[in-house]
Amino acid sequence: LKKQEGNYKDLYFNYGLIYDLRNSSYKPSSGNRTSLYQELPVISDNNEIDNTFVFTQYKQLSRTSDMVGKASVYLKAVNTIDNSDVRISKRAKVPYNRLRGFEKGKIGPVDNTDYIGGNYVSALNLSTNLPSIFSTVEIIDFSLFMDFANVWGVDYDSTINESNEIRSSTGFAVNWLSPLGPMTFVLSTNLSKASTDQTESFNFNLGTTF
Repeated sequence: LKKQEGNYKDLYFNYGLIYDLRNSSYKPSSGNRTSLYQELPVISDNNEIDNTFVFTQYKQLSRTSDMVGKASVYLKAVNTIDNSDVRISKRAKVPYNRLRGFEKGKIGPVDNTDYIGGNYVSALNLSTNLPSIFSTVEIIDFSLFMDFANVWGVDYDSTINESNEIRSSTGFAVNWLSPLGPMTFVLSTNLSKASTDQTESFNFNLGTTF
């Protein structure tokens, strides 16, 4: 970590490609969406290339209800052009909404007591909405989910455990469009984890949706 101490000046070119075949951008019930994002160094001391791929499929589970199944794959890789070490601040971490039931940023390789992220991230998310308990209220959504994810790869020190293990969780989520803004409540339990991972059974967010 101390080897990377100092100031950096970077100029990156960022772009994204999106191919959207969903039947609706709001609460879709069928179709899929494919996204590819890339960050390329123009001027950089470390020359990292950041690649992110996301594919999400939607399918209506029953003709008699509005239950929709959702499956999503998330892949991310961060490497350098010249095989040098990826800067600590540029290393990849699992987005919280891709692995619920774990504390944000508290999974994966650990250097002493610091969670440093990895060079690679993969995640699979399965979920379905549930019929609303309150039939006249459309501002509350209920869903069941299963999350699987992994973050691994330590290029700057071969003695650090890469922590290449599948993490998984399942649980129940509620999304409420309250007068104060979107509120998300998540109750979850872990199915598998690494010994160094930090877990949580409840999470609350204001201003974000899942």
